[in-house]
Amino acid sequence: MNKSFYTFLFSVVLSLTLSAQNNFEKGYVINSNGEKIEGLIKNLDWKDSPSQITFKQENNLSVKTYTIDNIKSFEIEGKVKYVKAEVNVDMSSDDINALTEDEKPHFTKKAVLLKTVIEGKYTLYKYASEYLERFFYQKENEIEPLIFKRYQISSSQVGKNNTYQNQLKTLSECGNITPSQFSNLEYRESSLKTVFIKLNTCGNEDYKSFDEKRANKKVFHLSVRPGINFSSLDIKNNSLNNVFDSDYGSKTNFRMGIEAEFVLPFNNSKWSIIAEPTYQYFKADKEVITSTILGEKVSNKSSVKYSSIEIPVGVRYYAFLNEKSKLFFNASAIFDIPMGDSEVTYEIYNYAQEKYKIESGINLGLGIGYKYNDKYSIEFNVHTKRDLLKLDQQDTSYQNFSIIMGYTLF
Repeated sequence: MNKSFYTFLFSVVLSLTLSAQNNFEKGYVINSNGEKIEGLIKNLDWKDSPSQITFKQENNLSVKTYTIDNIKSFEIEGKVKYVKAEVNVDMSSDDINALTEDEKPHFTKKAVLLKTVIEGKYTLYKYASEYLERFFYQKENEIEPLIFKRYQISSSQVGKNNTYQNQLKTLSECGNITPSQFSNLEYRESSLKTVFIKLNTCGNEDYKSFDEKRANKKVFHLSVRPGINFSSLDIKNNSLNNVFDSDYGSKTNFRMGIEAEFVLPFNNSKWSIIAEPTYQYFKADKEVITSTILGEKVSNKSSVKYSSIEIPVGVRYYAFLNEKSKLFFNASAIFDIPMGDSEVTYEIYNYAQEKYKIESGINLGLGIGYKYNDKYSIEFNVHTKRDLLKLDQQDTSYQNFSIIMGYTLF
């Protein structure tokens, strides 16, 4: 695989990634003047609270950027809603190594876009940034922080300011939530969401829950991935008789992998972590006829037996084409574990047989593929060179290109 191939692969990946963008989805924006403007919003499945959005009206190719300065709220119908508010955000670090001894929150007044988790008589909001996750609730017309803070008591003890539990306890007007449920309530979205649903349903109040589709998304997939390897091996011998500067050529062999995929919970499930234990093998023989100083024709042989378990571990990016079709791109580090008697053997005329054990190694893999209906896939995967022998006197170059079919079990 030469440099021009890698350049071509990178160009294909880049062009397809740019063409398969996040979808614009139906929604609306309420601007700073209070006007409701319906149209399409680019859904980035924000992990952190956004500071701007991309918007366009239907049947109009031009796009407009709304920043936090000229927006009051926006909603992608049934999926996500953000509301602008000026609130007190506790900027205290949650890093266990950077906790302060003060149990009081360190508030900073900020204008932010809050994510609506539960909307109703009792509304739950969330603010997230790279290092923070804070929750708020609407009390009458005011949005107040739910107060929680970890602080240092001693070098070995961490305290918790759980004021949010008492804040929520004061909202409960009926007995469907017991005191112990409040005192055991954790400061995280799933737990708070459950309590806010109970608070709203206690008085038969209507409420709206966002992120229901995310809750139904599968975060783990297991796939069977058989395929064909097109492998080549070239060995340069610097200390042996150079009869065997051995190019074993290309071989076509079967491979079988089982892939585990963990989907990351942001950016519309476009990113995932993958690991795929894979069985592969390569066998080849070579014979060279040479002449002795007496002119006698003699045979010199070499052979390679190589089977291993490869474990690629890496990241995958999806580019959605439509509801059922998507492209994907992989980048992996491949940990190779040779099996059994994987070795290179030389039988040179008038020399003792020499054997070299194939060693474990690490190389890189790049892949591009297509998946249909979250079930069927095809991938083209190329590996960088792998050194099999790791000997000063021998330079080995093992390369592999694969065509992989996939079927996702779940």
